[in-house]
This record gives sequence, C-alpha cells and structure tokens, in this order.
Amino acid sequence: MSGYRTLHRIQPPAGQGESPPPPSPIWRVRFSPCRSSSSQSAQEPSAATPSSSSLRLLAAGASDSIRCYSLTDRTNKDADTNDILDASAMSVECKESLVSKENYNNIVENNSNNSISDVGVVRSRATLGYAALDIARNYCGADTVAGNETVAASQLGGKVCLWVRLDPMLIENGVTVADNAASTTVGDGSESMRYIQPHAEFTVNSVTGTTLAIRPPSLANYYSKKDTDILVALGCANGAVVLCKTGILAARPGGENAGSSSTVVGDSSSSSGETIQIMSDSNPGEIVATVGGGHACVMSLAFHPTIPNCFAVGRKDGTIDIYSSAATDNYYHAGDLSFRRMHRLVHSSFPIRALAFSQPDGALLFAGDDDGKLYSYDASCNNERTNMSAPVKLVACALTAHKGWVMNLTPFPDGRRVATCGSDRSVRVWDCGMGLASSTPVHSFEGVHDGLVWGVDCGSVVGASVGGIGGERAGGDRLKLMSCGNDGVMQVFSCGE
Repeated sequence: MSGYRTLHRIQPPAGQGESPPPPSPIWRVRFSPCRSSSSQSAQEPSAATPSSSSLRLLAAGASDSIRCYSLTDRTNKDADTNDILDASAMSVECKESLVSKENYNNIVENNSNNSISDVGVVRSRATLGYAALDIARNYCGADTVAGNETVAASQLGGKVCLWVRLDPMLIENGVTVADNAASTTVGDGSESMRYIQPHAEFTVNSVTGTTLAIRPPSLANYYSKKDTDILVALGCANGAVVLCKTGILAARPGGENAGSSSTVVGDSSSSSGETIQIMSDSNPGEIVATVGGGHACVMSLAFHPTIPNCFAVGRKDGTIDIYSSAATDNYYHAGDLSFRRMHRLVHSSFPIRALAFSQPDGALLFAGDDDGKLYSYDASCNNERTNMSAPVKLVACALTAHKGWVMNLTPFPDGRRVATCGSDRSVRVWDCGMGLASSTPVHSFEGVHDGLVWGVDCGSVVGASVGGIGGERAGGDRLKLMSCGNDGVMQVFSCGE
C-alpha cells in the first residue's frame, strides 16, 4: 500500500468573543532546515529506533505574526497502515510567535495581565500579514546539522523582518549571544506563548512584498572578508530584483573567527564563555544590487543551491529569467556585485507563481504557471560551473498538473520528486522523470482545503536519511509534506513510497 496519507490537520486558533472573525488565510509554510534540539546530530538515526526529534515548522499568512510549530511523531506506526487520518500519531505544539517590533511593543504594553486571550487587544486594526517567507541555515562547515536558523518575511508594501534562532547545541553548551533580540512570554503553562521581536527590520519602498528569498549562507564563497552580511532578494513590480543587506552576519568558512569574540555561528564544539556575534555593523536594508528592471512584475524567486550568486525569476508574463554573477571569483566586494542574464525561458504565457531548483544539486528547475502547467528544465550541465553559462533545456511538461493556477511547489530532498499545490484545492506529488511528461502524479490529495491551497513544503528530521542506497525506506517514512490554505488550516501528509 502507498505510504502517502493524511497524518494530521492543524486547525486555526479559535477566535475570541461571541462573533469571532473568520480564520486568517495561511499563505506560506516552511520547514526549518535546522535541528530543533541538541540531541539531533549528523549521524543517521537507527532504522530500528526512529528518531523522536521534532520537525520545526513556520507558518505565515494574513495574521500579524508568524507562528512556530513543533511536530513530533508520537508512536512508531507503520506508514502503510489503513488509518486515513490519525491525530494520535502526531503531536503538534505552538509555543512561539515571531512579530514585528511595533507589534512586540504593543504586546508588552497592553498585556500586563499575562493572558494570551488579551493579545487580541492590539489586533483591532487591519493587518497586512506576511506574504513571503524564507528560512536558511546559517552555517558553512562540515557539520550537516549545525547552524543558526535565519528567518526572513516580508509584508505587502516592502517591510522586511528577520529573526535568528540560535542552534540548540550552542544554547546547551552555554555560549553567550552578543546581540540577541528581546522576547516576552504571555500566559502560563500549556497556554503560554513566547513572542519574539526581529533582530533586524527595514522597508524597501520599491518592492511588492510578495516575493522574497535568502541567498544561501551555506555557500561560503559568497562573501569577502569585508562584507559578510546575509543578503535577501526582493521582487519589484517593475520587474527588478533588489538584493539588500540584512544586518545579520553570515557564517564564515575555515574557522576564521573561531575562538574569538567575533565568532559568527560556531558549531557543536563551541563552549561555555564563547561569545556569538549575530549582527554586523552594516545598515539593514542597504541595497547592494538591482537586477533585471524594465520587465514584467516578479512573481517568484529561487536561488540555485550550489552555484554562487545564481537565481531564477518567474514573471507575470510567463517568462523565466536566470541571472548569474558577472564576477570571476564569485566573491562580493563592496560596490561591485553585478549580474547578467544567462537564460530566458519563454515556454509559458501565464504568470509563474511557483519556481524552485531541485535538491540537493539544482540539476532541475521546476516552474508552475496560472494555466495549470508544471515545467521541468534540465540545468545539470551547469553543476560543474561557477555560473549558468551552459544550456538550460525543457525536458518535460505536465499539461494538466492542476485545474487552475499552480500556486506553489517544493522539491523533495531525495531529488526524485516534487510536490505542487493549486487553486483546485489539491496537493499532488510528481516523479521528476516521466511522470511529468504523462501528466500523471505519483499521488494526489484532493479537496484538502476549503479554497485556494496557497503553499506546500517538504521536510524531514534533521540528520535523517532522505534517499539513496540503503536509506530510501527510512527516509520516506520520516519525510513530511505540509500544505496551507485560504481556510487557515494546515495539513500534514506522509510521503513514504
């Protein structure tokens, strides 16, 4: 029997009062690539004793906060059982919310009685919510699970907030954070909620706020010794993409900062008394490059996972532009970060809302448009290059991937599958090979939401195997697929084959 099944349904928080407002839509969900506890290591958990470590999930939408969830398998149940929906198989907990500085100050000021229900006092006015969300693991060493979690989210109008969550191993080892963000806890016991204000916050007036991507800090050769900020890419209505400094230091290679008070991230060997510096001296929001202006509005963004300074842009007119750095050494030196367009893909004439490179090597580029088509492009010829100068060719197209818009997509970490969600209320899993060409999904979850399915993401317990020889079954059982929709509900699916 197929290992694809619905595991859990996360309902929106209950409203307060006699006539509570309708649930807020959830637009984006993202699994964290970072470990959620110090017990998770780079060693693969035993297949006989599956890891009980939790998955960390972030959800952003029309509300004024980003909710942080912890998902844990309660029992060691076989993924092939006949249970269609078994809430007892998974424990879901939400104890943290990421909020803007303004919202944080309002919570602290207006909720001195320490009650979660009173937090609604500061939500009487309309909120813009967070239309775009991205997460990155800020680490570039050999440890595959170490690193701080960097979260970036943007609101309509161009306001960008960034939060940093310290690696649990560093917390256990007793390191000191030089510039941590303030937080406050409202409520007691099981009803408590911790609100965290951003480490950095800025506004870029020219951007739409609907597209955002963090340039991966894991590629160490992005940064010179002088300029080490993590950069974030933001889409504009005039077709441009702006890259901005975040004010957050990126991980540095080779232990250049190890053992000093200027250590950026550290790893599991960091010890008590070591000071971790999170923030840089730069101005958050400073624009370091503007790429591709004068074209159709930016609808989606995706960085290549292995090629430095390379990203793809999906546009409203259906074109896909791929940009790469014009520099020969791929380092960012102040004032000379420049890009050139390497490819323009013109197979669609409908808006490209969904765009992503395959994991872990970026051999394929997936794109979904408003005509329900899912495109797969072969970019593997570029994997041994420092730019995208080799050809990128269309290899397959699912003509009826969805009966309506393809809202979002996520490649699986096993490199063999991709999941999509659409305006037809469905979530579908596709084989990256001939399944796309025949428009036949591996599995389809129909009617999972009441309305648009805005987002989908795939995650696994950090450190677990997700594919390859000897690890396919173990990895499949640990993989989870999450969707979110206009009804404020999130659905959790298993992805075993």
